[in-house]
Amino acid sequence: MVEEPTTDPDEILDDSDAEEIEQELDGKLTLPNGVSKTHRRRVLAALGGAAIAGFAGCAGEEEPEPEETPTPDEETPTPTPEEDEEEEEEEEPEFERPDYTQIDHMAVDWAPKDWVKDLDVQVAYNDDEIRFRFEWDWDVKNGWFHDVFVYEDGEWVRYGEPNPGAPDPDYGFGDNFSGFTEDRLSFLVDDGSVKGFEQFGGWLTVHEGTRTLPGAVEGDEVEDHPHHGDVLGNDDVRKYIPQSREGEWWENDWDAVKDQEELDEMLENGEFLDMPMMRAHRGAPGGYATVHCILDHRHGAMDEPSTRIRNSQGITDDGHPEYMFDPDIVEGGTLDLQEIYDGEVLQTDTHALIQGENMVEFDPDEADVSEGAVIPRRYNRPDEVEGPGALWRVDATWENDTWTVEMWRPLESGYAGEQDFEPGEVYDWSPAVHGGGAQRWHWVGYPYKLGLGVDPDHPHTEEAEIVAEEFDGDEPDWGAVDTYTVPLMYPGQTDWTWLTSGEHPRVDEVRNADIAIWEYHSFAAEDPEDFAARMIDLEEAEAPRK
Repeated sequence: MVEEPTTDPDEILDDSDAEEIEQELDGKLTLPNGVSKTHRRRVLAALGGAAIAGFAGCAGEEEPEPEETPTPDEETPTPTPEEDEEEEEEEEPEFERPDYTQIDHMAVDWAPKDWVKDLDVQVAYNDDEIRFRFEWDWDVKNGWFHDVFVYEDGEWVRYGEPNPGAPDPDYGFGDNFSGFTEDRLSFLVDDGSVKGFEQFGGWLTVHEGTRTLPGAVEGDEVEDHPHHGDVLGNDDVRKYIPQSREGEWWENDWDAVKDQEELDEMLENGEFLDMPMMRAHRGAPGGYATVHCILDHRHGAMDEPSTRIRNSQGITDDGHPEYMFDPDIVEGGTLDLQEIYDGEVLQTDTHALIQGENMVEFDPDEADVSEGAVIPRRYNRPDEVEGPGALWRVDATWENDTWTVEMWRPLESGYAGEQDFEPGEVYDWSPAVHGGGAQRWHWVGYPYKLGLGVDPDHPHTEEAEIVAEEFDGDEPDWGAVDTYTVPLMYPGQTDWTWLTSGEHPRVDEVRNADIAIWEYHSFAAEDPEDFAARMIDLEEAEAPRK
């Protein structure tokens, strides 16, 4: 067993203390260039005697021993021209590292306060539908809120920042956040049609150019693109699978999109990833999840007509929101900001605007517009949801610092871009959870094999097998359904562009899909906390994109 560190973490950066710890390790703790002092302090404190030979790369290869400088008495052989040529061929390519301090849409030195989040998963099905049940611990009490208007200094202002309770306090950035970003749960599912998803999961969908990452493209560069701008009408780039780009299957340049005819054929052949999402504020109160299809872009519903559960309101010319809570249901028609921060306005209270239930037009004579009054900007409209937007139903509750979420839908979707489920078949499946933050501040899972009533027979490990159990009646007895605990990890900025680049030590195997994340980073070989630490190391070292 590793002993607890005897040195205060804040003092571990002292050279003598570090040397003493490393003597106990009988080795040298190596971290990548650019790793922050805060993170080095945390790693040393957490290890307290755990030996790590090399901590720099995603694949975890050991750092090479430094070459000894020959003494003047030693003769250094002169390389032949052939050897010179070989050395030139073996030189590592140069990479341009992004400057994280210049990224205005991402907080520098912010990681979630939990690097790993355990997600309990149960899956069941009957003749008509498939049901998922999820449970995870989360002690931030206001994850039911997202993007609200707050009455502040005589005007309504928008609070759309991350939740101050979500970041790791050791990174010192939480005090800069004062807004609300809802908690969310999503998963990716594929029937085996998307090459690489079985091996790499969600990492297959994130690339250089994607919004919120270093090197993100946006604005005119996207709007002027013949596909992103003219066809999709976008001003940013979101998740996509590399097969939607020209070149080898793994190549993923954001602007090299295949023509629409090829994309339509991929959609028809099932070469896409289905991604339903539970949104704690923009959907769950109205009883629906949202649907997404990842192909050339992270689309919403691919079939029309479709209406999603959420909508947005703005500020009128009179300077107030369009809608508020019904004063007969919520006193004064508004909530209180401090009570939300303190966790006094919980899921059991009315907290989300729901059209047709607790929402009326804003009435300045009835509204409580005292300092700190709150009205959500987004509202639910369950009576208007139709088409694929109404495919996934959801029941989500937060109680005693625990989320419990059920999601269900018919086995057959009947819509393009939505995966059908069939008893006896096996699917590739990978979940993710957001807690109080957007962008890349979430926890993701490896790709699992999900068998509907059958053993999935994962090629690398039984850890990655989940069996959906058959049930009779309208709802399963969850107490009789097996529970699988799935570790979710903070992914940092690691993307598919990096994984298929010359910087990755197993690049050829990645490009050929000859290696899988379970084969190299199994939980038996590497603790999930260590994996998340690797991702943060790469992030803090400003890992190159190519």
